[in-house]
Amino acid sequence: MARKRLLMACANAWDSPFQVGSHHLARGFVRAGWDVAFVSDPISPWHLGRGLTPELSRRFAIYRAGGRDDLGGRLWTYVPAAVVTPHAMPVLRSAFVHRNWHRWTWPNVVAKVRSRGFAGVDLLYVDSVHQSFWLSAVDYDQAVYRVTDYSPLFEKYTAATAVLERDMARRADLVVYPSRKLGEYVNGLGPRRSMCLPNGVNYEHFARRPVPPPPEYRHIARPIAVFVGAIGPWFHFDWVRQAARQLPEFSFVLIGPHELARPELGGMANVHLLGQRDYAMLPGYLQHADVGLMPFDAVNHRRAVEVLNPLKLYEYLASGLPVVSAAWEEIESLNTPALVCDSADQFVATIRQAAHEPGDPEARRRYAARFDWQNRVTALLEALQRVETPHCAA
Repeated sequence: MARKRLLMACANAWDSPFQVGSHHLARGFVRAGWDVAFVSDPISPWHLGRGLTPELSRRFAIYRAGGRDDLGGRLWTYVPAAVVTPHAMPVLRSAFVHRNWHRWTWPNVVAKVRSRGFAGVDLLYVDSVHQSFWLSAVDYDQAVYRVTDYSPLFEKYTAATAVLERDMARRADLVVYPSRKLGEYVNGLGPRRSMCLPNGVNYEHFARRPVPPPPEYRHIARPIAVFVGAIGPWFHFDWVRQAARQLPEFSFVLIGPHELARPELGGMANVHLLGQRDYAMLPGYLQHADVGLMPFDAVNHRRAVEVLNPLKLYEYLASGLPVVSAAWEEIESLNTPALVCDSADQFVATIRQAAHEPGDPEARRRYAARFDWQNRVTALLEALQRVETPHCAA
């Protein structure tokens, strides 16, 4: 029997340090017996204006190689290159660029994907609004649009983006989203069918493979409170600053882009800004820490935070870490073992409590195991086999 084929059009490159839900779903589909083409958003000469970053270098290498095979040859990934790409900048924000950039790729991205055997697929999956053209470029039995966040907050969001997103939501067979609050935004797009498909965890990666501590930890005093992920305007720098001052015996380790964090927290002796680390290295940083942090500013950045169903929550718990988090509706509705806080003082006190009274790491791992990404793949495939009232996967 021929293996089923899945074309995934995603914002992030396959080997990005940020391994998000679409990466994990791709792995889950391969394990379920599918062949997968994973096409990321494009690179262009405009990207060089910010310098040749390590991530841009990796993306360019995939483009130059004509794509790359992974997962035993069952997944092929590609990064297209275009003359211009959609953005909020003048000229690039036009509807014409948004709808036609793929026509100015070299080699042509649609022809490239077809040449790899994905001219017709069983399932088309899109999480990038800027790749909505695939709905007209390939034959597919079913199409899924995955809304990953509140789209109007994205840097590249424009009036043209809004039009494309509404069109894609209405054409897709199913629109999925990771949190109940985000469902309010999704249903405003007018989808035919929608479903809450929460985030999950690569449980084996974080729980079942004990790894040695990372080299940096040899020079960092314990207890260690760690944060892993994007560090954006919604990050509560003030809470972390106060915690670092009031808990001088703790080390606060932040793993992620530090452009915003350095002016806010740089120079504090017990705050360690490590920058980004590859996904393969993360279990070491988590397994050998003492507390996992989610310090989000749910007051001043309510719109960004209220829709979050954070991957890091499940990754921390799968690693056995106690979790100290800001409070917002979604995190409280999940009935997790996480300890939630409403103020800086409570955040400080709870970090101290979590480190000195860590509780049962195996109970946290058992909670996380329920959210393995393979279960999410199963839930998605089951949803595509039926038409029913929208629900939230357990």
